[in-house]
Amino acid sequence: MFKLSKSKHPNLAKIYAEASDLYQSMPVVKNARRKKILVTTFKTLSYLVLFIILLFVIFLSSQTLAIREAVNQVLAGKSNLEASAADIRAQNFRPAILSASAAEENFRQVGGALSLIKLSPSTKYFPGVEAELANLEYLTKTGESLARTVAAGATFGLELKDLIDPEKNLTYSKLTPVEKKRILGKIYQSAPELTGIKANLDLSIYNLEQVRLSGILWPLKGKVLEIKNLLQTGSALLTDAIPLSQILPSLAGYPDKATFLLMLQNSDELRPTGGFLGTYGILEIEYGDIIRLETHDIYHMDMPVKNLVKEIPPFPIKLYLNPSWYLRDANWSPDWPTSAKEIQRFYTIENKLLPAKDQINRFDGEFDGIIAITPKFVTDLLTLTGPIRLGEETFTAENFVDLLEYKVEKGYAQLGIPSWQRKEVIGEILKELKIRLVDLPSANWPLVSTIINNNLLQKNILLSHRDALVESLIKEQGWGGELKETPGDYFMVVDANLASLKTDAVMSRSIRYEVEERPQGLYAKLTVSYAHRGQPDWKTSTYKTYTRVYVPRGAKLIKAEGNLRTEIFAGEESGKTYFGALLNIAPEEIGRLYLEYKLPDRLKALAAVDGYKLFVQRQPGTKIEELQVDLKLLNSIRFYDPVGFSASFLNSRQINWQTDLNNDKTFEARLNR
Repeated sequence: MFKLSKSKHPNLAKIYAEASDLYQSMPVVKNARRKKILVTTFKTLSYLVLFIILLFVIFLSSQTLAIREAVNQVLAGKSNLEASAADIRAQNFRPAILSASAAEENFRQVGGALSLIKLSPSTKYFPGVEAELANLEYLTKTGESLARTVAAGATFGLELKDLIDPEKNLTYSKLTPVEKKRILGKIYQSAPELTGIKANLDLSIYNLEQVRLSGILWPLKGKVLEIKNLLQTGSALLTDAIPLSQILPSLAGYPDKATFLLMLQNSDELRPTGGFLGTYGILEIEYGDIIRLETHDIYHMDMPVKNLVKEIPPFPIKLYLNPSWYLRDANWSPDWPTSAKEIQRFYTIENKLLPAKDQINRFDGEFDGIIAITPKFVTDLLTLTGPIRLGEETFTAENFVDLLEYKVEKGYAQLGIPSWQRKEVIGEILKELKIRLVDLPSANWPLVSTIINNNLLQKNILLSHRDALVESLIKEQGWGGELKETPGDYFMVVDANLASLKTDAVMSRSIRYEVEERPQGLYAKLTVSYAHRGQPDWKTSTYKTYTRVYVPRGAKLIKAEGNLRTEIFAGEESGKTYFGALLNIAPEEIGRLYLEYKLPDRLKALAAVDGYKLFVQRQPGTKIEELQVDLKLLNSIRFYDPVGFSASFLNSRQINWQTDLNNDKTFEARLNR
């Protein structure tokens, strides 16, 4: 056990150490030692926890007043904001302004209290406290900017309300001409105010996006996201309203009376700008009040002068439709500004040639603008105003197109209406619709604005104005219907129904576009598929369409196949090359147009520097159920747009997109160099 030294002088220190080791290794002693360590550790941790609690108590005691003040101000701010919103809904704008201003001050006070807490030296002793305080500060800033937005909105509403008799409750149809003029003047001058309101909304959204919804704020996540969605909706509405505020007064006859030529396009009989020009109308507006609206069959213009007009039509019209060119076919160009000028020109020519008896109530001069609408715009408005009853018929959003077509094509004879007056009913519907719209309460004005904006984006409304400034604003917003100028790849498929009755109502379309990069350049394959889902009847026949595909200028056709009844013709228009041919698709038949062409070399050079970009433009009035874009490049792709469920990244050099074509679409792929 102990190794005694042979030395006459034993090593006592070594003997003690070995004896101590032996003692410590005994089980009883080992357990006692462990207990002592645990007790010591527990005491140490207890003191540490008590010290931390003590520090926290000191911290809380030093911040009690600041915390209490912040809580009180948050509650007061919330209450004031809710009161302001309620007053705005009731059009009590003065108290709404006071409540919103009080809410802004409440949240400013919260910010001050949080700053005091954040600056306290004790804050740094508690991990995570600074981050949570930063989140609370962003929420406070959101409340402050939101209150400022509400106050500005209430001020704008008050200024509008002060322009009219308080008993009229902002119902437009009840206003006097002077009051309407004031309202339109205020709207025309409102862009800076609306821009300021939108800036505050966007600031609120930005502050909310900085909040990290974790920790103590986790229970508020759902509510914060709900508020964010509401703010984004409000910002989007203002994005639509600001340009409308600049354009609407000019369209509403402010500051001077405006006269427009209204063209109703039937998209069931598709033409390049959206539909056959079956009905025209003369619309006079002064200070937002329609003082004249009359609609007539387009043949009221064309038939009396059919032997007098000597205009040579585009060759497809001459070959497959009419030997002469009339107002009803003036929208042959898919570029709306071009077609609008042709419509004005034909109206002027034919109006001068009309017999004197037929010129009564016509407009003799240049219109302030040309407005084209498709039935989709009317049906969207009917969803808001409700059904319209005329005589024995009730027009709804669901039956409007079919019922109207029947009345003007078949039903007029049964009712004893002369064929010359068969389309007068359209004017009656529009007049009643106008009355319903102007009688809507102001709370519904944002819904009207949304419907108008959506239909402008979908090209169910096309605008052209002779004032250069207004026309430029229209184009900036994408409401002008012009063929778009794009530096990259582009295509637009344009159908023109040539004597196929209303067959477009039963036609389905899909498009597949494939682009492959080869060493020699970019090559495109375009397939347009048609499905005829109808049976022959009074409004359905074999579908005959002269189809043009607009592509980048300089593209070279390689191959054309499909239901072609003519050779492919190539031409240029509005800075684009187009390929056109007549197609026939029989009832219950699936047809197609297939084009293969080489894109201009400049696009390959551009793609090497800036990436590949494609703009697909939708023809107004069309229903493209599916659009598929396949892109195959030589270099690997580092970024593509759009992303999400519509995109499939097949490999590093190939992408597939599948979507619809309800609006114009953009696709992009940037390359690794």
